[in-house]
Amino acid sequence: MEEVERAVFRSALASFPSGVTIVTTRGATGTLHGFTASSFASLSLDPPLVLVCLDRRADCFPVFMAAERFVVNVVTPAQAELAMKFATKGADKFAHAGFEFDEERHPSLPDAAAVLHCELHQVVPGGDHVILIGRVREARTGGGEPVMWYRGGFLRLGERAA
Repeated sequence: MEEVERAVFRSALASFPSGVTIVTTRGATGTLHGFTASSFASLSLDPPLVLVCLDRRADCFPVFMAAERFVVNVVTPAQAELAMKFATKGADKFAHAGFEFDEERHPSLPDAAAVLHCELHQVVPGGDHVILIGRVREARTGGGEPVMWYRGGFLRLGERAA
């Protein structure tokens, strides 16, 4: 069987709506790092595990490989612009973003739809990405609804796609 053409593959994947997360951590030197991911899912209830995929070419890749903890913030429509900033290389991602910090100084969004504080459980290679498996140590839900990513744009729950 032949391999699928890259553009066709990307287009097919864009046809599947997914949630949007901002994943954050604090590096060994105290510097904040983060990325936007739509490849996020629950993995296990017992133990409580989630997974998120990180591009090997991301600037923050080495930091997340060395991190012991990370935070998954489920993005609301009000945070869509921030999610775009976290998807951009070189942007000052944390400036004026309204993060709060836990006792270990890991950043989270106070008004996210949900926040999951994770301990890095395992890293699994996956082509040009790695799969970060996190053991959830703390979780909370917010009042907002999550936003979806669909065909290159944001979509609110209940909206019809154009």
